[in-house]
Amino acid sequence: MERNFEERVRTGFKKQGFMTAIGGELVEVQPGFCRIHLPYSEKVAQQHGFFHGGVISALADNAAGFAGYSLMNSDQQPLSVEFKINFLAPAVGDTLEARGRVIRSGYRIKHVNVEIFALDQGNEQLVAVALATIASSTGVQEIS
Repeated sequence: MERNFEERVRTGFKKQGFMTAIGGELVEVQPGFCRIHLPYSEKVAQQHGFFHGGVISALADNAAGFAGYSLMNSDQQPLSVEFKINFLAPAVGDTLEARGRVIRSGYRIKHVNVEIFALDQGNEQLVAVALATIASSTGVQEIS
């Protein structure tokens, strides 16, 4: 891990067009950890008014990738190899929060646990959990 990890992670997150389009915000970065918020809107909801499962999955994927990225060298880029998600409850609230934490960090592979919470007026409910495998790749060019 390099000293400028937070700047690299935040710069990479800003390049996520999808996260920008839906209003995702990287609110915290630490070595091996990141936290992403997404405010509720109709554009991220499914037909019953809950946060859409695809949006929850995208937040989990990003939280895992950027948590892993925080432990990588500057010549490496994160690529999701695999992830599994379990939906535990309907995601109802004013904000969705994904917390990604690296549970094992090798040079090339990071295993990341992600918990996704629905936040509603100071209360939080765990709505999904994910386990992801993130590869550290040196063969991927960063898009500028």
